[in-house]
Amino acid sequence: MSKQATQFQKKTMSIMFRGKNIFKPLNTGHIDDHVACIREWIANIFFYSKNGTTIMIDAGYNYERLKEKMTWVDIHPEDIHHILITHQDTDHVGAMEEDSAGLFRDATLYIGRIENEYLIGNRKRKVGFGTYKLPQVNIPNPKVLLEDGEIFYINDIKIEAILVPGHTWGHMVYLIDDRYLFTGDTLWFGSDGGYSFISTLAEDNKLSVQSLIKLEKNLKERNTKIRVITGHTGWTDDLDFAFAHKEELCGPFSKRMFDPDAPYDGYDESDDTEESARNGYLKEKTKITSYEIRSAYHSSRNIYDAVLTQANPLTKLYTDIFWGGVDDVRIANTLMQNIPDDFNGTILDVPVGTAVFTSEKWNKLKNAEIICLDYSEDMLEQAKNRLSDAKHVTCVQGDVGNLPFADASMDIVFSMNGFHAFPDKEAAYAETYRVLKKGGMFISCFYIEKENRVTDLLIQNIFSRAGWFTPPFETKKSLTRRLENMYSAVKVDTDQAIALIVCRK
Repeated sequence: MSKQATQFQKKTMSIMFRGKNIFKPLNTGHIDDHVACIREWIANIFFYSKNGTTIMIDAGYNYERLKEKMTWVDIHPEDIHHILITHQDTDHVGAMEEDSAGLFRDATLYIGRIENEYLIGNRKRKVGFGTYKLPQVNIPNPKVLLEDGEIFYINDIKIEAILVPGHTWGHMVYLIDDRYLFTGDTLWFGSDGGYSFISTLAEDNKLSVQSLIKLEKNLKERNTKIRVITGHTGWTDDLDFAFAHKEELCGPFSKRMFDPDAPYDGYDESDDTEESARNGYLKEKTKITSYEIRSAYHSSRNIYDAVLTQANPLTKLYTDIFWGGVDDVRIANTLMQNIPDDFNGTILDVPVGTAVFTSEKWNKLKNAEIICLDYSEDMLEQAKNRLSDAKHVTCVQGDVGNLPFADASMDIVFSMNGFHAFPDKEAAYAETYRVLKKGGMFISCFYIEKENRVTDLLIQNIFSRAGWFTPPFETKKSLTRRLENMYSAVKVDTDQAIALIVCRK
């Protein structure tokens, strides 16, 4: 089964997830002196070594380059006598199945007693929200069956097995030497922290969330530093980051758990080389920084304006097809009508972008003090050129998540389609609220998640190839709920965007 399943995944998932910036496994190399990692396309397997003993955590795909890549981290198949299995899916057990190359035929398999029910045929593994049954996995190796909370030793390596059902009914995570937690498919790291694993592959998503809540409590009560190592999305020492979104699902077809560093095709291993494997330790997964946003939007000249303003028939056709005819120029003009030409207060335009929508209005408001902020120097330079004759306008390079302005210092905060680009939306909303005066207006337009997922996939592919990335859009429901907690009079404009004029409570 493993050969067929491996090739099926390589072909279908490579096409399905191209351009979505979702798969960013670790490359082959060492996390530290104890933990080595092998990359198998979009998945990672791990080795833990201590005092001459090496144990393997998960066995990966039926992967032809496994033996080769093991030599990159100076480990050989004959060194492996013990393999811990988190769960029975092909990308975690393929190298041990009957039709594999048999690299670890004599190794002892450690697996949860409940998970073993799949292997002996008492349970059928289901994916696609229970609509599709996977073939039975057959593994001839000797097995040790584990219970939840069981602690055992392999030589002087301490291992604690912790049951986290949801992705599969018997999924285990392993805490080794009270320091290293190997999570398999319980956690998915997005750019802003950990989520419950991919929803379409879970036996029970509600149970997955419950397991994560229980696991976080278990770990934090220990009051020790624990390194969390996932099967597909890297590692972190920050438990708050690891469990940041424990009650939310990674739903790749409804909300993109993007990573701007992810390759266009996660199955492209061209950057996984022996040279890089031997060149230092693998980097920790952390929250994406504003610097990365600035870098992504640096080369925006002549692209951003043309697409958003539908400057020629081709870009208009593009927006009509892919964005459902959303007219940003019309929305911007509608919003601007709520600011009279004799307005004499303070306005913050954030992020100003290239000022393509706002420059005409800002140039007119000569009695107002206007501050335009953006993190991208490239965009800010274009905005400055458009506003060069307006002495009442100041352009500032800065981070919306850490605004360099005093509390209650702005009469209006204006934002034209910028908040979708912020990975840390909580900080962005909190900061714009902080700088507004009581009763001040938040005049804004937001892109939201569209119902047409086919066009979303096409857009994501185009953006990815252009070097741009877009964090997950909010839904109309989640955005409205968030803003109603801080503001009043939320107004919905279209199915693709929310335009609103709201007042600070």
